[in-house]
Amino acid sequence: DPPAYANGPVQGYRLFCTETATGREQNVEVDGLSYRLEGLKKFTEYTLRFLAYNRYGPGISTEDVTVTTLSD
Repeated sequence: DPPAYANGPVQGYRLFCTETATGREQNVEVDGLSYRLEGLKKFTEYTLRFLAYNRYGPGISTEDVTVTTLSD
């Protein structure tokens, strides 16, 4: 969902995806409210967090969400 309190119109979102075992983090610019992550390793734990940004900069990120991928 969009932020409850925004300091101006939201321009986009940023998704941070960290492979828990290695600490390797990727971040992706996302235009809408959904995004499909591809190329993840099977049976691997990832931590995700999101933030919205506007012309004034990034907002506060969400709490971490931990997920584990399944097989192919």
